[in-house]
Amino acid sequence: MSEERRRSPRFSVEVPVRLTAGGNAFPAYLKDLCRDAVLVETHQALPVDSQVAVAMALPGTGGPLEVGGRVIRVAPGDGDAHRVAILFTNHE
Repeated sequence: MSEERRRSPRFSVEVPVRLTAGGNAFPAYLKDLCRDAVLVETHQALPVDSQVAVAMALPGTGGPLEVGGRVIRVAPGDGDAHRVAILFTNHE
């Protein structure tokens, strides 16, 4: 059994989000979420260490939420998509 390295619980979700990087916005799907990071799937290639904004409307939050983050990992997703791990940089 592998040891869990995360400091907070992770929740699997399937929510459409909007990513913004380098002044360009594009769609993505939120795959999982924890207090410090998200995993999204997108057809847009993003380099590790790039700065991004993630805009999402989660149920019960009262409206869109936008957080800044940094790409920390990119892996193959379904088909020609990429799974992108983003560490939040401007949350409390």
